[in-house]
Amino acid sequence: MIDNITLWHRRARPEPTERDLDVQIGCHIEEFIEMMDALGLNWDDNEYLCSAVDILDEFSTKLKSGATTVSSMNREALLDSLADQIVTAVGVGVCAKMDMNAAVQEVNNSNWSKFNYKGYPEFDENGKIKKGERYRKPDLKGMF
Repeated sequence: MIDNITLWHRRARPEPTERDLDVQIGCHIEEFIEMMDALGLNWDDNEYLCSAVDILDEFSTKLKSGATTVSSMNREALLDSLADQIVTAVGVGVCAKMDMNAAVQEVNNSNWSKFNYKGYPEFDENGKIKKGERYRKPDLKGMF
């Protein structure tokens, strides 16, 4: 499963730059914010949470636009954190009685459909991969 996702990213960015890393971190934060929205929380009762999400959203936007950058990192700690995030994300899906294997495969297939007819990505002005004319939204029906 991870091999096919890695292949997609290597096709998208064969020689990733520091700018690509910033955009990808921004996209990763964006997905966390989407999860928070999907939880159906009553934002009015969680002012502190709403503020935290707003701050993360602003940081994500700045990373994707190039207004801010990640200047240094502890690579070992980052790798550990990323692996833990994958494990805990699967755990959330399992606890919510979701078919994570099928969902990840479907989302990855959808991501491949972003590539043009020659099999390559097209990017927006911020370096994020655009949803081209071949794009199809993932169909997750029956997986939850």
